Amino acid sequence: MARRFVNDKTLASTERFATIAAEAGISVVTLATAWSKQHDFVASTIVGATHPDQLDDILAAADLTLDPDVLAKIDTVSKEILYPMG
Repeated sequence: MARRFVNDKTLASTERFATIAAEAGISVVTLATAWSKQHDFVASTIVGATHPDQLDDILAAADLTLDPDVLAKIDTVSKEILYPMG
């Protein structure tokens, strides 16, 4: 089952999301967490950390609102590289 979610498409989209995050001056973890927080169709976001240092990127999303241009870039990637289920 994991192969369904780890493939060339998901790796390409992850690289592009990492670039968007870097351009915004945040980590890709912060980007993903903030994105899910900003969408009403996401009922909850489950996060986990294996080391306390990882909490910084997760918690940075708590008060962050992504700019419309960042959201547009994320949408572009999502339309160009469909999710494995899509």
